[in-house]
Amino acid sequence: MLLTVLVVLGIILGAGALIVDLRRQELAAARSQIAGLSRLLAEQTTRTFDGVALNLYGARDQLAEEIWRPFALDSSAVNMLLRAKASGRPQIKSLFVVDQDGRVVNSSRPDFPRHLVVRERGFFRHFADGDADHDIFISAPEKARVDGQWTYYAAIRLGDAKGAFRGLLVAAVNIEHFESFYQWIGFDFIGRIQLLNEDGYLLAGRPHDDNAIGKQIMPAVVRLRLRDEPPGQLVETEEQTPGGPLFAAYCNVSGYPLAISVAVREDDALLTWQRLARPIVIGGGSVLLILAVALILVRNLLHRAALRAAIEESDDQLRHVMQSVQNAIVVFDAERRVITFNQGAEQLFGIPATAAVDRRIDELLAARLDIPQYQTLRRHIEESARAASPQPRIELIELLRDGEPRPVELSLWSTIVRGKMLLTAVFRSLADQRRAERELLESNRQLHKLSAALENAREEERTRISREMHDELGQLLTGIRMEISWLDRHLGGEPEALSGKIDAIKGLIDQTIAATRRISSELRPLILDHLGFAAAAAWYVDQFTNHTGLQVTLDLPEDEPPQGSPVATALFRLLQESLTNIVRHAKASQASVRLFRDDGYWRLAIEDDGQGFDPVGKWRRAGIGLLGMRERVEMLRGNLSIVSAPGQGTLIEASVPDDDPMEERDVQEQDSGFAGG
Repeated sequence: MLLTVLVVLGIILGAGALIVDLRRQELAAARSQIAGLSRLLAEQTTRTFDGVALNLYGARDQLAEEIWRPFALDSSAVNMLLRAKASGRPQIKSLFVVDQDGRVVNSSRPDFPRHLVVRERGFFRHFADGDADHDIFISAPEKARVDGQWTYYAAIRLGDAKGAFRGLLVAAVNIEHFESFYQWIGFDFIGRIQLLNEDGYLLAGRPHDDNAIGKQIMPAVVRLRLRDEPPGQLVETEEQTPGGPLFAAYCNVSGYPLAISVAVREDDALLTWQRLARPIVIGGGSVLLILAVALILVRNLLHRAALRAAIEESDDQLRHVMQSVQNAIVVFDAERRVITFNQGAEQLFGIPATAAVDRRIDELLAARLDIPQYQTLRRHIEESARAASPQPRIELIELLRDGEPRPVELSLWSTIVRGKMLLTAVFRSLADQRRAERELLESNRQLHKLSAALENAREEERTRISREMHDELGQLLTGIRMEISWLDRHLGGEPEALSGKIDAIKGLIDQTIAATRRISSELRPLILDHLGFAAAAAWYVDQFTNHTGLQVTLDLPEDEPPQGSPVATALFRLLQESLTNIVRHAKASQASVRLFRDDGYWRLAIEDDGQGFDPVGKWRRAGIGLLGMRERVEMLRGNLSIVSAPGQGTLIEASVPDDDPMEERDVQEQDSGFAGG
């Protein structure tokens, strides 16, 4: 009994230590997850604000061009530019222009208040006072005067030809865009996601707190530490709240005076631990119960009938405990005949307990293991039968069930009961765990691959633009300069020579204009915005055929997606990527492109007669092209399918709903009133 008490105490202490260690691991995993999520959201925020900043910089650069200088800031031409830049950006509610006196003189929204004065607003004072420490300023959120919605503003300075302060170009940023994105985050245990500016004012968050928007909520010590940290470096804190301890991770947003905060409550982070700890505590209670029963048996040793009844009761309780365990438990004797076969074992082996009891364990395992595993496991059973040991022997095996292998963790114990050797085998299925791990690893791999590829593609595009502008325009302009210099030196020469040089200069200028138009059209063809998808597709297919020699048949309907809409842009990019892939990989002689509308969907079908491929294997090792196409279609709630086989060509079909969610959101924002004031 003393030995039993010591063993039970050891088990209880071990279980307690295990529970404490599991708690520590769960908290560490929660901290790691909020740290990774804060970095990921910081990168996503950078990309989102890059879109806002690119629109602002693009509009400012156009206004600085000589062709735009004659236009006043309140002109209709500037208004058309603002509308074009604000179109298709769900994160931008409106773009408006403020003159040097602090008056709103133009806006992409037709219902903005005329001559609204904003000279006392933070985004105007930041640039008007001349103490700007950032090229772009992001204000604290405030309620718009027109619709009462929470809004914050991103502003850049406008200068005249001499660099003097001309006014501001301001974007009203939609807070709901960020909060709706945060709601998509699929981590149920995450308690809080917040977007803050560098002064600690709350810009957006999940869950939405209307009382906290626009207030300074970031702790002062965190603000001071974040200012000294580079983007991507975390500042982690532990805060005490009425609901319990809160773990938070803060991360600077690269390129902008913003920060992302992700937090989780300790109770939420420990939900899994509580589910794991509960069976351990119950098991400890069961062990204490068994110990109590043993004490009763010792006390009643002199009463054989009472002792026998107590033993039978204890055995019955043990059987119920074993039947309640989900893992498969098989107990067999030294002759390897099965004594106990619980419900978990019935499900794992696919036979009832009545058919398994009194059979040899070798018969059950031989039909469900390959020869090497069976021989190894048989040797381990023999070794365990020769020497009883309280320490389990753990093996990873694959049991065959209905012809399919199932990964199982086997724990094997041996003990002596009433002078007889008994062996207990506990089988724990690992199929669900491994499947979940594989799916999670594959999802993370594709996400990381896509994120890295997008970044590389953007840098490569910038490099290509820089190289072409330098090599082509630079050389052409240099040639023009040399020809003009020659003309200057020979003004007194013969008229024929002068006429020839003038013609040469005109030719170089024409080449420069053509090169500029070509580079601009490769970045984004203006015909897509001005004339729509049909004209852009016809133009691109014609250019593509002339350049590659591939014969492409184009079949377009009379109606088409709205000009410049996200649906038109996505379908055009899918057409570009698909034809490029055909030339690179398919070795096709001809291709066909067909656009049609069916049951509320735009369907784009691109088919070639090339060598084809295995689409299942292709998706597993998909490059940035296929991943980007699928991502672009899924962003519009559409579907992308690939039908192909080696030697049988390829059919790529994209289905996109014609009621574009981006367009619906823009309409709702326009109906809600001007939020830029």
